[in-house]
Amino acid sequence: MKSAKLIRVNGTDKQTLGAVITGNSKEIFVCRSLELPWKNNEDNLSCIPAGEYICKWSKSPHLSEIKGEDVYTYEILNVPHRAGIRIHSANYYTQILGCVALGDAHKDINSDGTLDVIHTGETVKNFAEFMNHEDFRLIIEA
Repeated sequence: MKSAKLIRVNGTDKQTLGAVITGNSKEIFVCRSLELPWKNNEDNLSCIPAGEYICKWSKSPHLSEIKGEDVYTYEILNVPHRAGIRIHSANYYTQILGCVALGDAHKDINSDGTLDVIHTGETVKNFAEFMNHEDFRLIIEA
């Protein structure tokens, strides 16, 4: 089973920034991550605990409802006391409810003094393709 590592590098009272790294014998995939801050794993308010999780490519009922079409993303399974945690596109910490957003860089795109992630749609698509839409192990380091 493939694996990816999420390394959290900077946390504030609003958000947590990091990087996701994975690879195979031919290439390495690296991108940036955006999560909510650590708030004791509170549903919709906190990033998830550091640890190891299995991620499964599946239809997201919530994102499909918002978009009005079937949306598939990676779901992070077996998060203690939480469900529906996804890896998906989002630019701002205000757009995530405990999920992990991916982008190719951190940048303050709305001039609020807080770093965001950019090019998220393309990055999430590229990540899913790199992982072949197959289950993988996500290792989150604090």
